[in-house]
Parts: sequence; C-alpha cells; structure tokens
Amino acid sequence: MRWEDSSAPGRGVQLHVRRVVDPVAPPILLLHGLGVTGSVWQAFGRRLLPHFAAVAPDLRGHGASNAPPSGYEPPDYAADLAEMLDAIIDEPPLPVVGHSLGALVALDLAYGWPELVDRVVLLDPPLDPGMGNPEVPDVYRLRHAPPGELEAYLLERNPSGGKLLAEQLARMFRQAADAAFEAMLNRADRAEAPTVKQPTLVLQADPEYGGILGDAAAEAFVSRLPQAERRKIEGATHSLYASHPADVASAVLAFCASNAS
Repeated sequence: MRWEDSSAPGRGVQLHVRRVVDPVAPPILLLHGLGVTGSVWQAFGRRLLPHFAAVAPDLRGHGASNAPPSGYEPPDYAADLAEMLDAIIDEPPLPVVGHSLGALVALDLAYGWPELVDRVVLLDPPLDPGMGNPEVPDVYRLRHAPPGELEAYLLERNPSGGKLLAEQLARMFRQAADAAFEAMLNRADRAEAPTVKQPTLVLQADPEYGGILGDAAAEAFVSRLPQAERRKIEGATHSLYASHPADVASAVLAFCASNAS
C-alpha cells in the first residue's frame, strides 16, 4: 500500500491530503480528531483495502494545512472539505468516517452537502450536551509547558501506546493552531448535532477506558435519525481506531456493505 501526499483547495485555505494510491478501490474519507493529523489513519487505512482507498486530509489549522486566524467550528471544516472533494473526487458520493471532532465535521458535511456523502460513521463523537473530551483543556495547557510535560501526560493517559506514540502525538498537538483548541474549549453551549438523512453508524468507545460518548446521549442521537444504528466496542479507548483497529474496520466495512447504494 502506498500513500500519496498532495494539496487541495479548501474554503480560502490549502489542505494537505494523504491518499492511498489504488486504481480500483473507491475512496473513503477519514477525518481526524482535534490536534492531530490525517497521518493517524495510516495503519487503519490498510485495513480498508481492497474495499476502499483512504483519503485522509489534515483539517485546517492542523498538520501541513493552512492555519487561518479563525474559522474552527465544525461547519467551517466541513466547507473546506466540500471544496476539497469537488476538486479531487471524480464520482461522489462517498462514505465518511470521522473521529471525535472529525465526527462532528462529518455530520456537518453530510448535512450541508448531501450530494457528496452517502454514509456516515462516527467514532466516539462528543455528542453529550455541554461535554467534550476531558483531555482537551489539559493538552491545550501542556502544549506550551516545558519540554517533556505533555509527553509524560500522554504516556500516563495511554501507557499501552508507549513512549514513541506519546512523542508523536505531542508533536502534532504542538503544531496545531491555538485557535482550533480554543474553538472547542469555548463551545460551552453546544448546538444540537444536525439530523442527517444518510445511513449513520455510531461506534462508542468504552467509558471505562476513556470513551466520551455515554449510552443515553448515543441513544438519543440515534433515535433522531431516520437511518442510524449504534454499537459499543468494549475495552476501546477514545481513539478506538487505534486501540481496536480490527473491530472498527470490520464494523465500518460491514456497515458500508449493508448500506451500499
């Protein structure tokens, strides 16, 4: 499997895009969470072949994409992605998988540009009213702490990931725009997630291992949608695509196959 790096237009920004090079497999859009980059999908993307070829952009303010001073709400990211997809995808619609912040962006993309999205998979989305990832304030603060403090915090939170992963995450978090973190921290009055019409799968992580989506909020969200289902992956961390990649990939592929248009 070979990944190709390129640049594509967003709404007034240029986005860095990683794509799996495959002449046959249809594309699937993978959206990362706050503070990291599309590179977090590299191992997971391999599990989707030969069924799908991953497209994994860096959201604005993240990684190698442009970082404007403002525009870090989910609809802003979604508008970027709509322009990007218009530029690089020959035959939409396509499935979209979003993790955490990326899940909120996936919903806005599916709602605002339904012609581009045919299915949605949400990985541990922050849908609880007034609640998000409790690690965000700590990471935001420690990004500007003396060297080593953020790495130590990340290693403590995820010892199974090891020192190398903690260092990789710390580099990505420090590179991300302050405004991206501040937008999430200031979302005290969270707007209700849009009601999308596309088939939607919600994959919950395990709250005992850092999952942020509770059963009540997940069920309330799913009940509002015309075509939605949910599943909890026991023992999965918030980054369930990394802690339980086989389970997540299997669920994504089965869902896409069962809802193929």
